Amino acid sequence: MAARSSSRPFAWTEKDLPEDVLPDRRRLAVTLQEICRHLVIKSEDGVTLTHPTQAQAARRLQVSETALTRYLYGQHVPADKVTGFIFDTACRDAGGEQNLGISRKDLLELRAQAEQERCANCSRHREAVRAAGQKLKTMQENQERLEQTAEERARELREARQQASTLKREAQRARAAQTVTEAGPQKDRGATRSTTLLPVPRRQGDRQQSGDDVAAAQGIARRAEELRHEGRPDSILALLRHTAEAYTSAEIAVLTVLLRKNGQHELAGNLVHIYGRDRDDRDVVRTALMLHEQDAVADAEALLRAAAARPESALPQSGPPRSLK
Repeated sequence: MAARSSSRPFAWTEKDLPEDVLPDRRRLAVTLQEICRHLVIKSEDGVTLTHPTQAQAARRLQVSETALTRYLYGQHVPADKVTGFIFDTACRDAGGEQNLGISRKDLLELRAQAEQERCANCSRHREAVRAAGQKLKTMQENQERLEQTAEERARELREARQQASTLKREAQRARAAQTVTEAGPQKDRGATRSTTLLPVPRRQGDRQQSGDDVAAAQGIARRAEELRHEGRPDSILALLRHTAEAYTSAEIAVLTVLLRKNGQHELAGNLVHIYGRDRDDRDVVRTALMLHEQDAVADAEALLRAAAARPESALPQSGPPRSLK
């Protein structure tokens, strides 16, 4: 590095430090500048130079000119050994420690403080990096949670659509079966009514409690239990309302008995209440008879009470109905 020409000796030690130099490093750099002004640098023929260059001083101190510049600018903290050598060289040239204005011990302590200050600054940067990394990790976890929630909502929507399709098919099947029944021969209205409303005792082969009725009831019971375990009471009520609207009397009776058998008494009670409240009297009476035939007398009575409580119901409201037994 070329030395700047100046009429002042050791002009290269008069360096203006950048504003971002930390306080302890600044004090060390200024102290090193002052120490370097006590160096005695001679030419090759032994003549003492009054205006030595920084390059000549670097050779005297056995460091590179770039390294010396960084020390004097406060950009780097010299190693402990290098700092001691700079002090010892300047001390000999100045004729003793008392002429340098600082002791070797104090200089090394100042160097150690500057080193710690640099490490503390690095530590702050590391802490900032760590905090940024933690924030990024939290954001990634939140994103994963949101994606998982979106997948769950999409799955629930698919299940709801499948359930709606199933209910729609069941309702269509029930309407078709009802149409066929109502369009058949009616030679004996009393006999037909008995055949429609009063199922054959189960020990003789209950035609209303067919395999399709049982399968449909089991499907609803399983789905209701799944929703209960998932903590989704609103979905359970929606399922019961759809079931009460779309299923046949035989299927409702089978489902009620199945829920009781499985210990799902609250679901069974809700189903009976919703069915009695929402379906017409004819369906209610038919279902109550089927429940009675399957020994579900309490549910049959509860069904009739729920229907009788409707303002538009034609069923008698004066007191509870008598037992069907």
